[in-house]
Amino acid sequence: MFYELPTPATSAAQSLVSCIKERRSVRNYSEAAISLAALSQVLWAIQGKTGEGSERATPSAGGLYPLHIHVLVRRVSELKHGVYEYEWNTHSLKLLDDKSPEGNLTGVGIGEQPWLEESAVVIALGANFDGPVKYFESQLPRGERGVRYVFMESGAAAQNAHLQATALGLGFVLVAGFDDAKAKNAFQFAPGFEPTALFCIGQRDD
Repeated sequence: MFYELPTPATSAAQSLVSCIKERRSVRNYSEAAISLAALSQVLWAIQGKTGEGSERATPSAGGLYPLHIHVLVRRVSELKHGVYEYEWNTHSLKLLDDKSPEGNLTGVGIGEQPWLEESAVVIALGANFDGPVKYFESQLPRGERGVRYVFMESGAAAQNAHLQATALGLGFVLVAGFDDAKAKNAFQFAPGFEPTALFCIGQRDD
């Protein structure tokens, strides 16, 4: 089942400079839902289409775009809870599993990270490293350069998402400390894909 997302805005009144200045990691979230339009905007900022071809919102070494985006939805208006995959070319969400997400991320974080269970949404980036590793195998250090590029792309996506969340008045925190196997299972990545980063997003509880 696919869910079409609202058309993302491509202009905004708030400046990039102010978003950079105001950006903070937020780990306390209220129980309020975020809007479907806000989720749409963040997903577009991560890897939305920005040109006539395959150009997307974040840069990708070799134009390979190995990242896949999965979303665990708890509290989003007009969208039922579950695990989804973001389809960048159609700007839509594909439902992978509609079971309750409560408790799905228990034990995924390394150490105490309650925001993984308290945020309205958790976005997971995942990638199949085989393609980038092979594509850049001639670059030293052999077998490692492609992996580095994937994590660089994940970092660019994280910054885009964080600045976009800031512009929307939402809380955001990047989670890099997680159990890979548990995260892969929770977000239902296909065999061959490994998670690279998790983003917690929700209404701030200041």
